[in-house]
Amino acid sequence: MHEESGPSWGMRGLRKWLSTAPETRDELLKLVQDSRRFLEPDTVAMLEGVLDLPATKIREVMTPRTAMISLQEDDQLLDILHTLVESAHSRFPVFSSDQPDNVVGILLAKDLLPYLTEPSNKVDIRALMRQPIFVPESARSDQVLRMLKNTQTHIAVVIDEYGTTSGLVTLEDILEEIVGEIEDEHDMVDEEAQFIIPDNDPQTANTWLVQALTPIEHFNNVLDADFSDDEVETVGGLLLQEMGLVSDLQGQIIELENWQFTIIEADARTIHLIRAVRK
Repeated sequence: MHEESGPSWGMRGLRKWLSTAPETRDELLKLVQDSRRFLEPDTVAMLEGVLDLPATKIREVMTPRTAMISLQEDDQLLDILHTLVESAHSRFPVFSSDQPDNVVGILLAKDLLPYLTEPSNKVDIRALMRQPIFVPESARSDQVLRMLKNTQTHIAVVIDEYGTTSGLVTLEDILEEIVGEIEDEHDMVDEEAQFIIPDNDPQTANTWLVQALTPIEHFNNVLDADFSDDEVETVGGLLLQEMGLVSDLQGQIIELENWQFTIIEADARTIHLIRAVRK
């Protein structure tokens, strides 16, 4: 028989561990945390993930609007194929051409397969896209997981209190809250290493090139900054929040604390690359 402190279950330890019936969620969570004496660390982490899921809002799990890879309902097939190949995604939200803040459907890459033999043909993606599922930012992750499972859907559009698209959540996003990061062949091996790189311009000091999707927490840790991530999660989101509505993102200069941020790559709605200078 193994000792209680060993890696396997000890019968005496197991009986003692199970002798106390938890009455609250916090007591159950503590019981799971105490089970490290008997269970593998990965097993305990997954149990904690399951128990934390009801307390996790979908806004904490979703991919924000600024990071979504999407299509427009009037896109041409060649443009769609380029996005499909570059992203390696299998499902794409489709935005309305008249109301660019509204998702009107979900396009599955596999539905385009019959058209690949003649890519010059016109395709009406309105006829191919599926009905989207919408969930509020405040929804609990466990409820959304149950809904996706019951509807046999892998993706949902997240909307804010005004009904505007604020992000996207997938089945994988929620499962990662339980089992940890799920890496696939398309994931970067060291994605964080690409978020912030020194600017090679010899005329600039204390200057870095920053991807807009860099988490604020990562920016703070790497560059010893102290920006809040209570309301937005990325550096790009932080700058958009500070600027408000502007007609042209590229070239905008934003002063925050002892930093100067210059947007050096952007399109009509999304920031891509930023130059950050510590003053």
